[in-house]
Amino acid sequence: MKLIDKLKPEVIEALDDAKIKYYASHRRIFATLNSVSEYRDLTVDQLNLITAYLPQDLQPYSRLGWMYGDNILDKKHRL
Repeated sequence: MKLIDKLKPEVIEALDDAKIKYYASHRRIFATLNSVSEYRDLTVDQLNLITAYLPQDLQPYSRLGWMYGDNILDKKHRL
């Protein structure tokens, strides 16, 4: 199962909203999400790119949010 399948639907929707204006970044984000299986496999650069296009309510609020991805992962895929 790829990481994209583990995301909250609202995260996918928010990223899709940026598609028209930021097409190249959108393609890069979805290529990344389709290339890894676990949140922990993302690099800091990849996480920054993904979260840059998310609304404030889906941004990580703490170090643990960045570490475990609870802000973007569906409940059944959280640690």
